Amino acid sequence: MLRRTEMMEPGITCGAFAAKLSKVFLSALVLCCSGCFHHKVGSGGFRLEENGGAPILVPTDDEGSGESKFRTSTVVLSGDSAATKNHARDDCGINGEVFSLRAASPFDSKRWVVRSPSVSGWNAVAGQIDVDSHWKSFARGIARMNEEGCFPGGLSSLQIRIAIAQRIPLPADEVPLFFYSDRRIGFADLAPGMQLRLERFVRTAKSVTAEGPPRQWVARYDVISRPGEGVGLKMTGKPLRGSGGELGSEDKELLSLSQRFTHTPVLRLFLEGVYGAGKVSHGMLIGAQNQEQLDALAGLIEQSDPAKCVSFQDTVCTEFPLGSLTLSSRVWIDGHPTSCLFGESLEGCLRSLPPSKRRVTLERAKVFRRVASDRYAQIYFSNHKDGAAQLRLLPGDRIESRH
Repeated sequence: MLRRTEMMEPGITCGAFAAKLSKVFLSALVLCCSGCFHHKVGSGGFRLEENGGAPILVPTDDEGSGESKFRTSTVVLSGDSAATKNHARDDCGINGEVFSLRAASPFDSKRWVVRSPSVSGWNAVAGQIDVDSHWKSFARGIARMNEEGCFPGGLSSLQIRIAIAQRIPLPADEVPLFFYSDRRIGFADLAPGMQLRLERFVRTAKSVTAEGPPRQWVARYDVISRPGEGVGLKMTGKPLRGSGGELGSEDKELLSLSQRFTHTPVLRLFLEGVYGAGKVSHGMLIGAQNQEQLDALAGLIEQSDPAKCVSFQDTVCTEFPLGSLTLSSRVWIDGHPTSCLFGESLEGCLRSLPPSKRRVTLERAKVFRRVASDRYAQIYFSNHKDGAAQLRLLPGDRIESRH
């Protein structure tokens, strides 16, 4: 899925949690997990449409309107009610050729109308227009509008981008990149439910022989919501470390990411790969005070080949050794948390299960995606291997097979 992660070891890991989750019961409207933990399931959702071999993920509760190549949909943003403005300013909007955004009413800053390609329109624009650059411009426009106070308070630019992406048809295999990247490839903006896994070989101490298996440490960082707005990193448990080695300064830096990025609520992960004239760029984590500052830092980094950290006002940047980093999404399978490679398909994620359980889970699976802080929506797809291979999972998705 992620074209920039081919050099990374694609191991799928499972998070370890001290408390066992209780049995999951599904009903038409309520998804109950961990005893009294409830999730409302709305009447709408998403469906996978074949679209001539190029499947599209389409919202089911809003068919949209407009000409054949484009359609308009309404997006409702639910921010901090105390900070929400009642009016939308006249200069708040994006008038793009492919993606555009305008207020549904001058008296309401919560409701917005987004124009995007329709299902059939994706086939037309894909071969004629550079969609990547248009989405990048659109995402940058969202960040600008948010900084200028066009949207309800208490929402990050990433949250607004995700809310909009949920309301428009998108190529199924690129949904994670439209949600979490403003240029679709090369990086991912970090959001709750993601996890960074770091693995490093430990230098052997002089008193220890070089015989035996290589010694290493493994650390995991969960991406969590911060008080107020933005995200932070939290190490999950203690790093797993083999005996007989010593940590260098670089190891100690990688094991203190939570502290290094404490004051930067907006985080972006550059993926390891080739971006310029064939030189391999290390993975990098960058942090900033806001989205515009993050974009400015990213632009400076992209000017070098290979890409590397640069100094910029009030920002933080850390480079990772080649092959040491894996980005995962935490999803739930029948109430149990599971880590799958970011952008992995449902079919790929279920490979972590025993073959017999994998087959039964796939045949019965219902997939639910969070669309609000207290509400999920079902994703409708064909319950067979090909259908599961078309459905890309996002952080926080829930797979339920025990109906």
